[in-house]
Parts: sequence; C-alpha cells; structure tokens
Amino acid sequence: MDVTPRLSLPYIASQQAQKQVTYNEAMRLLDILVQPVIRSRALATPPLSPAEGDVYLVAADPTDGWAGKAGSLAAFLDDAWLFRTPRDGFLLFVEDEAAFIQRQSGSWTVLGGDPALLGINTSADTTHRLAVSSPASRFSHDGDDHRLIIDKAAAGDTASLLLQSGASGRAEIGLAGDDDLHLKVSPDGATWLEALLVDGATGDIGLPAGRLGFPATANPSADPNTLDDYREGSWTPGLAFGGATTGITYAEETLGRYTRIGRHCMAYFTLKLTSKGSASGTAELTGLPFPAIDDGINGVVTIGWAAAIIAVSGTIEGVTLPGGTSVALYSAGGGNAATIGSGNFGNSSQLQGVVVYDVG
Repeated sequence: MDVTPRLSLPYIASQQAQKQVTYNEAMRLLDILVQPVIRSRALATPPLSPAEGDVYLVAADPTDGWAGKAGSLAAFLDDAWLFRTPRDGFLLFVEDEAAFIQRQSGSWTVLGGDPALLGINTSADTTHRLAVSSPASRFSHDGDDHRLIIDKAAAGDTASLLLQSGASGRAEIGLAGDDDLHLKVSPDGATWLEALLVDGATGDIGLPAGRLGFPATANPSADPNTLDDYREGSWTPGLAFGGATTGITYAEETLGRYTRIGRHCMAYFTLKLTSKGSASGTAELTGLPFPAIDDGINGVVTIGWAAAIIAVSGTIEGVTLPGGTSVALYSAGGGNAATIGSGNFGNSSQLQGVVVYDVG
C-alpha cells in the first residue's frame, strides 16, 4: 500500500529518491482536507479566476474542467484542479452559506448554519432561533435544582408557554401583556378564551369565563378546607304519614330545587296537595335530593308559607332524619315543639320552605 487508507495521503517509499516530492504532495492534501473550508457547493462549472488554495464541492452535472467530478472536492493548486472524493463523516464549512455541512450515507446535512441559530432535526429561523424536532425534550438538574426561565423586556410584553395542535394555538399560559398569570384556550388558534387569571399583586384568583366545573360524581377530599363538589338541580318533595303515602296526590306546583356546595345542601320546595290520601300517623317531608349526615347534628326546615293546615297555632318546623332523605315535621308554640300528623293536613294543604342540611 503506497497511500493512507482514509485520506489517500502518499507514503514515502523505502529507498525513494526525491522524498520531498512525496512529502510535499501529502502536505498539499492535508492542507485541503484538515479543517476544510470550501467557497461554495453551488457551482457546476469551474470559476473563471480561482485563487490558489480555493476549494469547492462540485455540484451535480458539472461541465468543463469539472466534468465527471460531481460530489468531489475540487482544490485549485499550482494552476490546476486537484480532486478528492469526500467520505462519510467529513465536516466542511461553506463560506457562501456561513454553515457547516456533514456527510452521512452519501448526503450532506447542514449543521448549525448561522451561529445565532440552532436547529436540532429541524430548521431554525430569525424568530425561532432555537428549534427542536423530537418525540420529547428533557431538561435535568446539575446537582440540585433546575429552573426554566422565560424572560420578557417589560410588563406590557409577553412571556408565555404556547401549546399548539397542527401549528395552531390551543392553549397559552404565562404573562400575556402584563404581570398577571393568564391561562387561555382557543378552539381554532384565532379566538382566545381566558379561563384563569391570577393577580400578580395580590395572588387573587379570577375566573374570567365565570364558570368552574365539577364532575357529576364527586371526588371527595378528606381535607375539610377543600371544595370538592358543586351541584344544582331539582328534586320532588312529598309527604308521608306514618311512613306511608297511600292515596296522596299533588298539584303541578309541587316543585323542588337545590344548590349543593361541598357537603352543604339548600333544598327549596313548594308542596301543594290535591288529596291527603288515607295514610295516618306523624308527618314527614320526603324526597330530599341527598341523604342527610348522621353525626348527631340535624339539618332544619324553615317554612315560609303554610296554608290549609289544621289545628296548628304556632309555626311549622322540622329536622332531618339522620342518614335519610326525610324531614320530621313539628309545630312550635310557646317554646315547645310537638309532632304533627295526618290530622293536621287537609286535601288542599300547602307548604313552602327550605331545608338546610349537610349531606352524609
């Protein structure tokens, strides 16, 4: 072998005369191939006035003195063109592109380009000076903490994290036009809806859209200071006498609605009978939307309106039955309460009020 295996630099042979010729040739090749810089890779025809030492990467379909040398390195030395075939792994700096290119599997890939831009598996530009195309990105600590900092010039500017779908914005979180924390969402990248606002001066939380949704099935928290449920709905109030409802009928105006916040429930109702039926015994208001808590502290009913109630001189009151959905009804007068029953109701009796209780 009379040349090196990778760069094809000539060896000085044993007993060779004029060894300087071989040595100088090797030096010329090293001058081209070590830390190589090329003028351009866009030319397919030799330039008219090349300077000594100029190197080009010959473009496709070359002509004239470069004919048949596509993809070769062409170096102008001693008023002639010297050609060398680049190998995979070669790294060249292209002057007219101000970029590094690397050869891999027979093709050239731009690396870095403008030193102010960095594209990893994608192209960077003057707006996106750092661009990454990857299934995931990881930022790790160097011993202890790690903080990702996004800085802006002034309060009126924006420092935010923008989440996109198909290059169209869908969510943004950050300091958007002021120093408050904003969380915004968009259905189309053009219309933006602000969902959350945290005041930068006070820490107060605002809901600009005016709604906070809870799941249909609550996810209870053991922390008494955590709000874990909110519901609004309707319920159907009813009466029972001695636990029975035989023959009791109601007018259409018998309605109920409730608001539940956490375990606290306020159940409003209007109840109008069209027949008291044939059941007898103590009276209960039935149908509460949720079972009452059983902890020794009962919820209460406040009656704001009553009509056609028989032989009751005081107010009508009630307490929730522990663990159930019923309210035991009483009459109160002179500081004492007494049960009321079927004998105190007529076929057109009416009650309107609210039950305030904690849900079990």
